[in-house]
Amino acid sequence: MEMSSYYVVSVNHTHRRHKYITFWRPDDRGYCWALSNAGKYAEANIRAHLGYYNSGCSSIAVRCQIVDPLGVAPIPGHHDFDAGPVVENTRANWKVLLANMVTQPQYKPHPLFKGARRAEWEMA
Repeated sequence: MEMSSYYVVSVNHTHRRHKYITFWRPDDRGYCWALSNAGKYAEANIRAHLGYYNSGCSSIAVRCQIVDPLGVAPIPGHHDFDAGPVVENTRANWKVLLANMVTQPQYKPHPLFKGARRAEWEMA
């Protein structure tokens, strides 16, 4: 049985003002918007470190085959030499990501996107 590859989605580094959802780069080394620059993590590694890769409060892990179809071309001149594809920071895309996490995380994810409810701590 072949194991799947996962993208790690950064919940806490994707802000309401961002046009795109933030992903981890390879080898836990930074963040990016373009899927072409994002790391693809082995399922065994994700499952061995769920509290790190799929905590819910900071990150979630989603199979690449779920995320890749969500990718679109970036706005020209927006970032990283127009690297793409990117995943737009929308309620619809977050709904897909949250429905397809590797497993239920320890903490409930609260993604931020235009139109998302503001949490009490955001208003302070």
